[in-house]
Amino acid sequence: MKKSLLLLSALLLLSASASAEEIGGAHAGMDFSCADCHQTDTPEKSPTTKNCLECHDSYEALAKATAPEHIDPEDKESAANPHDSHMGPIDCFNCHKTHSPSELVCAECHSFEFEPK
Repeated sequence: MKKSLLLLSALLLLSASASAEEIGGAHAGMDFSCADCHQTDTPEKSPTTKNCLECHDSYEALAKATAPEHIDPEDKESAANPHDSHMGPIDCFNCHKTHSPSELVCAECHSFEFEPK
């Protein structure tokens, strides 16, 4: 009986730590729970862009924050801004992932030198 309780306790600790490690990217280490983004602790789908903007202000503010510091007139890609593109505002989860590596949608056609968080 004692061994069964010990094994069960160890399994519970491992599953709890596995859940905590699932939050990655820019939010890793911020002590978030599922509900912080998903509005529930038992999510069934991704948060919406509206959920993201509750903490990240507005799409315009993101565009300003990610504007390039130096633009080389000879290199048109140096002016690239993932939040201010010809695609307009797109859903955050097209690029940003929390439970898997993020992917830059722009990279489907372009070869910019920035990585999504």
